[in-house]
Amino acid sequence: MTRVIQWATGVTGTMSLRHVIGRDDLDLVGVRVYDPAKSGVDAGSLCGMPEIGLSATDDRDALLATDADVVLYMGKVETDTPGCFADVCDLLASGKDVITTGSRFVHPRSLDATLADNIETACSTGNSTFLGLGLYPGFVGESLGPILSRITARAGRIDVREVLNYSTYASHDLIFNAMGFGFPPEDTTPLLTNTEYAASAWIGSATVLAQALGLHIRGVEGYREVATTPRALSVAAGEIPAGTVGAMRFGVVADCGEVTLTVEHLTRMADDLAPDWPTEIGYEVTFSGEPNLRFHLVVGSPDEDHAQQGCLATAMHAINAIPAVMAADPGVYDLSTITPFVAHWAGR
Repeated sequence: MTRVIQWATGVTGTMSLRHVIGRDDLDLVGVRVYDPAKSGVDAGSLCGMPEIGLSATDDRDALLATDADVVLYMGKVETDTPGCFADVCDLLASGKDVITTGSRFVHPRSLDATLADNIETACSTGNSTFLGLGLYPGFVGESLGPILSRITARAGRIDVREVLNYSTYASHDLIFNAMGFGFPPEDTTPLLTNTEYAASAWIGSATVLAQALGLHIRGVEGYREVATTPRALSVAAGEIPAGTVGAMRFGVVADCGEVTLTVEHLTRMADDLAPDWPTEIGYEVTFSGEPNLRFHLVVGSPDEDHAQQGCLATAMHAINAIPAVMAADPGVYDLSTITPFVAHWAGR
């Protein structure tokens, strides 16, 4: 059995925890929490399952010393990049393979060469393996884009887009402090109002896609556009006053010479906001060329919360990658280089 540590129990982490506990090929040996109220709580109770006799802990050092094969790392890398990279490096150096979710882990070298060097050094020290993935980014452009390219003669532009309603997403830190919902449109306090920071969220995805297609990125440009809400909104993460940001889109444009790549996220807090923007919920990859292609993926059925189902898909992408990561040689991988993997239930 593969010994697993679940690191962080937010929305995605809790879903991951539930499925790790339920798998017959995985043995949960540790759970990292950040909320003191969760520390000491049975891992099963944290995710709505029967108690399993293993308590979660906020003791970072204790988990570093825990004997485990792989860590499913789901910390808040978007808002604490240095701290999360430090965690990952320490885990790798301790001899544990690490699979991460979060945009900044998808391709560390495109984000920051020093951070990437640190991960590579940690892998060498611990004889361990690193892989960053997710759903968006971490799957849609990186995995579906190269597959679609097989049926094209040429493409001058490839666009990857996510369209979601985040009104049910309960993370105040992400929705308000990072993305900037509920702020006046001219307020530059939120992290993503910095277009360079906005670009850094997607540059990893664009880089992995470019590598898979044999393209070289010559330059990148980030952008962010917002639309205000004419009425006050009460959403899961908090209150959004009238006249503040209620919809936004941000992304990166990558110049690859004859081919342009764009990766974009578009979020509304109410379906009727910004009606002139793309409105169809889901994930889309389009090729403008010969032939023109448009692939649209919807995660979850119409009566389900698409944001939550996306978190589940993210968790399962990490869990299903465990065998491939453990079988890989030590080092840093991304989805253009890791051995393809299939779900645990495939062929059973």
